[in-house]
Amino acid sequence: MIDEGILAKESRMIALYGANAQTSPFLKTLNTAFKTLGLNDFAIGLNIKPEDFAYMVKGMPNSKVTMALYEPEYQEEVVPLLDLSDGCTKRSGLCDGAVAEEGKLVGVCFYPESFERMLACEGVGLSGKRVLLLGAGPIARALLPLFGVMGASLVEVAGESVEAAAEALEGAKASLSGVETDIAWFRPGMTVAVGKYDFVVNATDLYAHADKRLVAPEGANTRLVLVDFVRGRSAFDTLADELGCRKLGNLEWMTAQAISVAHKWLGAEVDCDRYETILKNLGA
Repeated sequence: MIDEGILAKESRMIALYGANAQTSPFLKTLNTAFKTLGLNDFAIGLNIKPEDFAYMVKGMPNSKVTMALYEPEYQEEVVPLLDLSDGCTKRSGLCDGAVAEEGKLVGVCFYPESFERMLACEGVGLSGKRVLLLGAGPIARALLPLFGVMGASLVEVAGESVEAAAEALEGAKASLSGVETDIAWFRPGMTVAVGKYDFVVNATDLYAHADKRLVAPEGANTRLVLVDFVRGRSAFDTLADELGCRKLGNLEWMTAQAISVAHKWLGAEVDCDRYETILKNLGA
């Protein structure tokens, strides 16, 4: 239940919906980011059971909650419940946030903005780079146009089926004009010649499965950058340890998401210095 005393404050509030939102590391990241950015706003976690999710979402425009974020388990489930959606949500079928506007629920997909911000603040870019994207589902569809905008030279999509990979690329064809593209069949533990790529992006597993084998590396590449969107230690942490390469995700990803939300919804001034400070305050 939401504390009416909290809601009575002038501070704006963002509700994080999830099965275990109250103990989510993203909740801590959001509030650390807001405090670091000098905001008086805050986030609260709402633990929502799957059977109650639709009721809670549909009731939001008529409640005191006007901004909501969704944990990964609900980012696809919320889409059919939206009244309006931004372009990324329409393209991908993925929504990680929504605002209530004039009694309607408007879905937002923060993935492209957060991904671009994270790479920029970490000092890495896709210009002229060769990217292997694992997965052809909602995250892949959200990010693929951005890869073209950021100047990747090659984007290879490994989908659960080659048809899914081809469909994902077709949907982003306009933005990928001039980019070499390829498709492959993704299967857990597949062999990947890591020297062929500059980036490998995990868009197929959003959960903290550090013991899971997504790919089996063939060869060596210490310059490789691994990117995923997992909140916690993941299969890519294990892979980065094996290869001696860099991995971005977890705190970096959640921080990029948090400051993107603060910028878009709360009008905060954000830059890479503040990104670095938030990571330090999180103990990164």
